[in-house]
Amino acid sequence: MKVEPRDAQPAAPDQAALLSVRDLTMTFRGLVKAVDGIGFDVRPGETLGLVGESGCGKSTTGRMIVRLLEPTAGTVTFDGTDITHLDARAMLPFRRDLQMIFQDPFASLNPRQTVQQIVAGPRRLLDRSQAADLLRQVGLDPQHLDRYPHEFSGGQAQRIGIARALASKPRLIVCDEPVSALDVSIQAQIVNLLGDLQETMGLAYLFIAHDLSVVRHMCERIAVMYLGRIVEVGPGSALYTDPAHPYTKALLSAIPVPDPDVEAHRERIVLRGDPPSPAAPPPGCSFNPRCHKAQDVCRVEAPVLTVVRGREVACHFPES
Repeated sequence: MKVEPRDAQPAAPDQAALLSVRDLTMTFRGLVKAVDGIGFDVRPGETLGLVGESGCGKSTTGRMIVRLLEPTAGTVTFDGTDITHLDARAMLPFRRDLQMIFQDPFASLNPRQTVQQIVAGPRRLLDRSQAADLLRQVGLDPQHLDRYPHEFSGGQAQRIGIARALASKPRLIVCDEPVSALDVSIQAQIVNLLGDLQETMGLAYLFIAHDLSVVRHMCERIAVMYLGRIVEVGPGSALYTDPAHPYTKALLSAIPVPDPDVEAHRERIVLRGDPPSPAAPPPGCSFNPRCHKAQDVCRVEAPVLTVVRGREVACHFPES
């Protein structure tokens, strides 16, 4: 997958956050903590990557932010307003500014609606001419407006999903693994499209992915999740070149290197076993059963996020 390199222009550190998440928690059936007290900010025009293995709580976080799921605890603040528990009517003004792109484009598109009906949405935000312009913007032929989702390829269907998200002129889009269901040759096209749209429309993204290589050229900052918690968050450049959490280092070591000579001799970290069940997390640091650096304190005391080399890391013995 070849993603066009971009000269990232990070939002100013003192710029007010567009999205603020604090102590966000989701407990299912009163027992399983899918998300366990996480927090982060996304500033206007910024892309924050949220990465981790499948089942770590990334998608659940995204759904809570756009209010498809009701959080068990914590707050979601958008543009200064706490939207965590707003009812459907009170949420309407925020629906325009806060949109989502889903992982499976076909599952998220109504098969009984035409492209025009899908893009215009239930409140008919666009007329036919506006819908046609939006299709052009995402790289589709306006003549496709009267077609149905099953008539498109996966990449084209995802472009329709992107057009639908753009129809209300949002300020922030939650991208929930938007390329993981697509062929590798198509993934780069969609990532490049999202980057172009961000530059032209000033969008902010929360970009959810399980593959660190996908978000490398997309995100100014990256938050790494493990078993419902954020274990490292900081500038993408620092995280890739100098990971501080053992889990982040292990994820990066799994990314193949195109140079066969480098690939043959580089360090690989093979994690032991599978991630623990969120229904029965281990005591102490949730990563300790798989960590090559775990010591006694890791098995009894959960680390908190502390500043290490310019990023926040939840580890008693961060990588040096």
